[in-house]
Amino acid sequence: MDVQFEEKLDFKVSVIIPVYNAGLYIEQAVVSAVNLVEVGEIILIEDGSKDNSLQLCKALVARFNKIKLLTHENNENKGASESRNLGICSAIFPFVSFLDADDVYDVSRFRLDKSILTSNNTIDGVYSAVGYLDEEDGKMFYLRKVISPNELFHFLLIGTYGHFHTNGITLRKSVFDDVGYFSSQLILHQDSEMWLRIALKKKLISGDLKNPVALIRRHEGNRIWKGQNYSTKYLLYVTFYNWALNENISKYDLFLLLRRISIYESKKSNKWYYFLLLKNCFIGLFKLKIVK
Repeated sequence: MDVQFEEKLDFKVSVIIPVYNAGLYIEQAVVSAVNLVEVGEIILIEDGSKDNSLQLCKALVARFNKIKLLTHENNENKGASESRNLGICSAIFPFVSFLDADDVYDVSRFRLDKSILTSNNTIDGVYSAVGYLDEEDGKMFYLRKVISPNELFHFLLIGTYGHFHTNGITLRKSVFDDVGYFSSQLILHQDSEMWLRIALKKKLISGDLKNPVALIRRHEGNRIWKGQNYSTKYLLYVTFYNWALNENISKYDLFLLLRRISIYESKKSNKWYYFLLLKNCFIGLFKLKIVK
Protein backbone atom coordinates (compact mmCIF):
# COMPACT_ATOMS: atom_id res chain seq x y z
CA MET A 1 0.00 0.00 0.00
CA ASP A 2 1.23 3.52 -0.81
CA VAL A 3 2.79 5.07 2.30
CA GLN A 4 0.97 8.40 1.97
CA PHE A 5 -2.35 6.66 1.29
CA GLU A 6 -1.85 4.47 4.34
CA GLU A 7 -0.96 7.52 6.46
CA LYS A 8 -4.05 9.33 5.23
CA LEU A 9 -6.23 6.43 6.31
CA ASP A 10 -4.52 6.34 9.70
CA PHE A 11 -4.26 10.09 10.39
CA LYS A 12 -4.78 10.26 14.12
CA VAL A 13 -3.72 12.94 16.55
CA SER A 14 -2.79 12.77 20.22
CA VAL A 15 -4.28 15.90 21.81
CA ILE A 16 -2.28 17.02 24.85
CA ILE A 17 -4.08 19.06 27.51
CA PRO A 18 -2.20 20.25 30.63
CA VAL A 19 -4.72 20.81 33.43
CA TYR A 20 -4.19 23.19 36.33
CA ASN A 21 -7.08 24.66 38.32
CA ALA A 22 -9.30 24.32 35.25
CA GLY A 23 -12.33 22.79 36.92
CA LEU A 24 -14.68 25.36 35.41
CA TYR A 25 -13.57 24.67 31.85
CA ILE A 26 -11.98 21.23 31.38
CA GLU A 27 -15.17 19.40 30.40
CA GLN A 28 -15.92 21.88 27.63
CA ALA A 29 -12.35 21.62 26.34
CA VAL A 30 -12.49 17.81 26.23
CA VAL A 31 -15.94 17.65 24.65
CA SER A 32 -14.79 20.01 21.88
CA ALA A 33 -12.07 17.54 20.88
CA VAL A 34 -13.15 14.04 21.83
CA ASN A 35 -15.62 13.44 18.98
CA LEU A 36 -13.41 14.77 16.19
CA VAL A 37 -12.67 11.83 13.91
CA GLU A 38 -9.00 12.80 13.61
CA VAL A 39 -8.47 12.63 17.37
CA GLY A 40 -7.04 9.27 18.38
CA GLU A 41 -6.57 10.09 22.04
CA ILE A 42 -6.75 12.95 24.52
CA ILE A 43 -4.03 13.04 27.13
CA LEU A 44 -4.93 14.99 30.27
CA ILE A 45 -1.94 15.86 32.45
CA GLU A 46 -3.28 16.94 35.82
CA ASP A 47 -0.65 19.28 37.21
CA GLY A 48 -1.34 19.28 40.95
CA SER A 49 -4.45 21.47 40.85
CA LYS A 50 -5.87 22.96 44.03
CA ASP A 51 -9.47 22.83 42.81
CA ASN A 52 -11.54 19.80 41.73
CA SER A 53 -9.77 19.34 38.38
CA LEU A 54 -8.39 15.90 39.25
CA GLN A 55 -11.82 14.54 40.15
CA LEU A 56 -13.31 15.98 36.96
CA CYS A 57 -10.52 14.46 34.88
CA LYS A 58 -11.18 11.04 36.41
CA ALA A 59 -14.87 11.41 35.57
CA LEU A 60 -14.01 12.28 31.97
CA VAL A 61 -11.78 9.21 31.70
CA ALA A 62 -14.71 7.05 32.85
CA ARG A 63 -16.99 8.75 30.34
CA PHE A 64 -14.85 8.67 27.18
CA ASN A 65 -12.66 5.81 25.91
CA LYS A 66 -10.27 8.15 24.11
CA ILE A 67 -9.05 9.85 27.27
CA LYS A 68 -5.89 9.03 29.21
CA LEU A 69 -5.08 10.73 32.53
CA LEU A 70 -1.53 11.32 33.74
CA THR A 71 -0.17 13.03 36.84
CA HIS A 72 3.31 13.93 38.00
CA GLU A 73 4.94 11.99 40.80
CA ASN A 74 3.19 12.67 44.11
CA ASN A 75 0.70 14.86 42.22
CA GLU A 76 3.26 17.66 42.15
CA ASN A 77 2.69 20.89 40.25
CA LYS A 78 5.47 21.03 37.64
CA GLY A 79 4.13 23.57 35.17
CA ALA A 80 3.03 23.61 31.55
CA SER A 81 6.38 22.57 30.06
CA GLU A 82 6.83 19.41 32.10
CA SER A 83 3.15 18.56 31.61
CA ARG A 84 3.30 18.93 27.84
CA ASN A 85 6.55 16.96 27.74
CA LEU A 86 4.96 14.12 29.70
CA GLY A 87 2.08 14.14 27.25
CA ILE A 88 4.37 14.06 24.22
CA CYS A 89 6.35 11.13 25.61
CA SER A 90 3.12 9.24 26.34
CA ALA A 91 1.47 9.92 22.96
CA ILE A 92 0.86 6.80 20.86
CA PHE A 93 -0.10 8.48 17.58
CA PRO A 94 2.28 9.98 14.98
CA PHE A 95 0.78 13.49 15.18
CA VAL A 96 0.36 15.69 18.25
CA SER A 97 -1.53 18.87 18.99
CA PHE A 98 -2.11 20.94 22.10
CA LEU A 99 -5.16 22.46 23.75
CA ASP A 100 -5.20 24.65 26.82
CA ALA A 101 -7.66 23.34 29.41
CA ASP A 102 -9.77 26.50 29.34
CA ASP A 103 -10.03 26.73 25.53
CA VAL A 104 -11.90 24.78 22.84
CA TYR A 105 -11.40 23.32 19.38
CA ASP A 106 -13.63 24.11 16.43
CA VAL A 107 -15.16 21.17 14.52
CA SER A 108 -12.83 22.07 11.61
CA ARG A 109 -9.70 21.80 13.75
CA PHE A 110 -7.83 19.08 11.78
CA ARG A 111 -9.51 19.01 8.37
CA LEU A 112 -6.89 21.03 6.52
CA ASP A 113 -4.03 19.70 8.65
CA LYS A 114 -4.88 16.14 7.65
CA SER A 115 -4.89 17.01 3.97
CA ILE A 116 -1.56 18.84 4.14
CA LEU A 117 0.37 16.48 6.39
CA THR A 118 -0.71 13.31 4.60
CA SER A 119 -0.02 14.69 1.13
CA ASN A 120 3.61 15.64 1.81
CA ASN A 121 5.73 13.82 4.38
CA THR A 122 8.44 16.51 4.24
CA ILE A 123 6.11 18.93 6.03
CA ASP A 124 6.64 18.77 9.80
CA GLY A 125 3.74 20.86 11.00
CA VAL A 126 0.76 23.05 10.13
CA TYR A 127 -0.37 26.19 11.98
CA SER A 128 -3.76 27.89 11.65
CA ALA A 129 -5.63 30.89 13.02
CA VAL A 130 -7.13 30.87 16.50
CA GLY A 131 -9.98 33.10 17.65
CA TYR A 132 -11.38 34.27 20.98
CA LEU A 133 -14.43 33.09 22.89
CA ASP A 134 -17.15 35.61 23.77
CA GLU A 135 -15.56 38.48 21.86
CA GLU A 136 -17.59 40.07 19.10
CA ASP A 137 -14.89 42.01 17.30
CA GLY A 138 -13.64 39.00 15.33
CA LYS A 139 -10.13 39.34 16.72
CA MET A 140 -7.84 36.43 15.84
CA PHE A 141 -4.41 35.18 16.91
CA TYR A 142 -2.62 34.34 13.67
CA LEU A 143 0.06 35.17 11.14
CA ARG A 144 -1.35 37.87 8.88
CA LYS A 145 0.54 36.69 5.81
CA VAL A 146 1.41 33.37 4.19
CA ILE A 147 5.13 32.91 4.85
CA SER A 148 7.41 30.35 3.24
CA PRO A 149 8.93 27.81 5.65
CA ASN A 150 12.48 29.06 5.06
CA GLU A 151 11.46 32.61 6.09
CA LEU A 152 9.20 31.68 9.00
CA PHE A 153 11.87 31.78 11.70
CA HIS A 154 12.96 35.27 10.66
CA PHE A 155 9.43 36.68 10.75
CA LEU A 156 8.52 34.97 14.02
CA LEU A 157 11.68 36.45 15.52
CA ILE A 158 10.87 40.01 14.51
CA GLY A 159 7.08 39.62 14.80
CA THR A 160 6.24 41.61 11.67
CA TYR A 161 3.14 39.60 10.80
CA GLY A 162 2.19 38.33 14.24
CA HIS A 163 2.51 34.83 15.66
CA PHE A 164 0.51 31.63 15.83
CA HIS A 165 -1.07 30.13 18.94
CA THR A 166 -0.35 26.79 20.57
CA ASN A 167 -3.97 25.67 20.13
CA GLY A 168 -3.64 26.00 16.36
CA ILE A 169 -0.58 23.90 15.52
CA THR A 170 -0.37 20.21 14.58
CA LEU A 171 3.04 18.52 14.49
CA ARG A 172 4.61 15.22 13.69
CA LYS A 173 5.61 13.73 17.02
CA SER A 174 9.06 12.96 15.58
CA VAL A 175 9.81 16.72 15.48
CA PHE A 176 10.61 16.64 19.20
CA ASP A 177 13.28 13.97 18.71
CA ASP A 178 15.26 16.60 16.83
CA VAL A 179 14.49 19.92 18.53
CA GLY A 180 14.02 18.65 22.09
CA TYR A 181 11.17 19.26 24.50
CA PHE A 182 9.59 22.33 26.07
CA SER A 183 11.97 24.20 28.35
CA SER A 184 11.22 23.62 32.02
CA GLN A 185 13.29 26.73 32.82
CA LEU A 186 10.54 29.00 31.50
CA ILE A 187 7.44 29.71 33.56
CA LEU A 188 5.88 31.64 30.65
CA HIS A 189 6.47 31.69 26.88
CA GLN A 190 7.58 28.04 26.73
CA ASP A 191 5.50 27.56 23.60
CA SER A 192 6.86 30.67 21.86
CA GLU A 193 10.41 29.47 22.48
CA MET A 194 9.53 26.05 21.09
CA TRP A 195 7.99 27.50 17.92
CA LEU A 196 11.19 29.45 17.28
CA ARG A 197 13.17 26.22 17.57
CA ILE A 198 10.90 24.31 15.24
CA ALA A 199 10.68 27.16 12.72
CA LEU A 200 14.48 27.29 12.59
CA LYS A 201 15.02 23.56 12.05
CA LYS A 202 11.83 22.17 10.57
CA LYS A 203 9.31 22.80 7.81
CA LEU A 204 6.14 24.48 9.05
CA ILE A 205 3.46 25.77 6.70
CA SER A 206 0.24 27.69 7.17
CA GLY A 207 -3.15 26.05 7.19
CA ASP A 208 -6.32 28.10 7.57
CA LEU A 209 -5.38 31.71 8.33
CA LYS A 210 -8.87 33.10 7.71
CA ASN A 211 -11.10 30.93 9.89
CA PRO A 212 -10.20 30.04 13.50
CA VAL A 213 -9.73 26.34 14.21
CA ALA A 214 -9.76 26.88 17.99
CA LEU A 215 -10.99 29.50 20.45
CA ILE A 216 -9.17 31.07 23.40
CA ARG A 217 -10.97 32.01 26.60
CA ARG A 218 -9.67 35.12 28.38
CA HIS A 219 -10.28 35.21 32.11
CA GLU A 220 -8.61 36.26 35.37
CA GLY A 221 -6.91 32.91 35.80
CA ASN A 222 -4.90 33.19 32.57
CA ARG A 223 -1.25 33.40 33.59
CA ILE A 224 -0.07 34.65 30.24
CA TRP A 225 -2.33 37.71 30.22
CA LYS A 226 -1.22 39.00 33.61
CA GLY A 227 2.21 37.43 34.19
CA GLN A 228 4.29 38.47 31.19
CA ASN A 229 6.74 41.34 31.51
CA TYR A 230 10.18 42.42 30.31
CA SER A 231 11.88 39.79 32.49
CA THR A 232 9.81 36.88 31.15
CA LYS A 233 10.41 37.98 27.56
CA TYR A 234 14.13 38.38 28.23
CA LEU A 235 14.24 34.81 29.55
CA LEU A 236 12.35 33.58 26.48
CA TYR A 237 14.95 34.90 24.04
CA VAL A 238 17.96 34.03 26.17
CA THR A 239 16.72 30.46 26.52
CA PHE A 240 16.29 30.22 22.77
CA TYR A 241 19.70 31.81 22.11
CA ASN A 242 21.46 29.31 24.39
CA TRP A 243 19.69 26.43 22.63
CA ALA A 244 20.52 27.81 19.16
CA LEU A 245 24.27 28.26 19.73
CA ASN A 246 25.17 25.22 17.64
CA GLU A 247 22.36 25.56 15.12
CA ASN A 248 22.45 27.01 11.62
CA ILE A 249 21.22 30.56 12.21
CA SER A 250 22.18 33.37 9.85
CA LYS A 251 24.40 36.17 11.11
CA TYR A 252 21.64 38.70 10.48
CA ASP A 253 19.04 36.73 12.44
CA LEU A 254 21.58 36.16 15.20
CA PHE A 255 22.07 39.93 15.41
CA LEU A 256 18.29 40.47 15.51
CA LEU A 257 18.03 37.92 18.32
CA LEU A 258 20.82 39.56 20.31
CA ARG A 259 19.25 42.96 19.75
CA ARG A 260 15.92 41.69 21.11
CA ILE A 261 17.69 40.22 24.14
CA SER A 262 19.43 43.55 24.72
CA ILE A 263 16.18 45.52 24.47
CA TYR A 264 14.46 43.44 27.14
CA GLU A 265 17.60 43.33 29.30
CA SER A 266 17.76 47.11 29.17
CA LYS A 267 14.08 47.53 30.02
CA LYS A 268 14.18 45.13 32.97
CA SER A 269 17.45 46.43 34.43
CA ASN A 270 17.40 50.12 33.40
CA LYS A 271 20.90 49.70 31.96
CA TRP A 272 22.11 51.45 28.82
CA TYR A 273 20.83 49.57 25.74
CA TYR A 274 23.84 50.16 23.47
CA PHE A 275 26.28 48.90 26.09
CA LEU A 276 24.20 45.75 26.51
CA LEU A 277 23.97 45.27 22.74
CA LEU A 278 27.75 45.55 22.40
CA LYS A 279 28.25 43.09 25.26
CA ASN A 280 25.76 40.58 23.85
CA CYS A 281 27.16 40.83 20.31
CA PHE A 282 30.60 40.04 21.72
CA ILE A 283 29.12 37.00 23.50
CA GLY A 284 27.39 35.92 20.28
CA LEU A 285 30.54 36.38 18.20
CA PHE A 286 32.35 33.80 20.29
CA LYS A 287 29.26 31.57 20.66
CA LEU A 288 29.24 31.86 24.42
CA LYS A 289 26.21 31.16 26.53
CA ILE A 290 24.34 34.04 28.12
CA VAL A 291 23.99 33.59 31.86
CA LYS A 292 20.41 34.35 32.88
